[in-house]
Amino acid sequence: MIRGNRASLSIHSETKRVAEISAMLGLEPTEWGEKGDLTPAGRAGRNYAPERLTYQRTYWSLTESGDEPSAGDETGFSALRALVGRLEPHAQALEDLREGGETRLWWSGDSDSTQGGFVLDADLIRRLSNLGCDVYGTAFLAEDDEDESL
Repeated sequence: MIRGNRASLSIHSETKRVAEISAMLGLEPTEWGEKGDLTPAGRAGRNYAPERLTYQRTYWSLTESGDEPSAGDETGFSALRALVGRLEPHAQALEDLREGGETRLWWSGDSDSTQGGFVLDADLIRRLSNLGCDVYGTAFLAEDDEDESL
């Protein structure tokens, strides 16, 4: 079962600045970078290709986290559901931001076993569809505790 999970909206724009995106959505980002700003890798002085050291487009991101599922939620998507709830009133702005940019939803979950079981219920699928954003996901699996040498 998915125990902890995270969900983020990431926006990359060729035409908008961070403040414009925030104003369009009526939300403040948890992470951001203007085109030309140093990326985290650039600030750390990493020896990467130059295009990895500065933002090539404006970057705006909003993240929700769900550390433990509530007793009534065994889907593994509590953070995504919370993020979708914040974004639903701004579906038109997200569509507008795709002109000259891209919007993506990211989800990751931490499983308590070697299986990453989760449930995408029909209501969440419908709500995601209304936002028009692609969803990228990863389930992180717990390591198998069995001794493989037996």
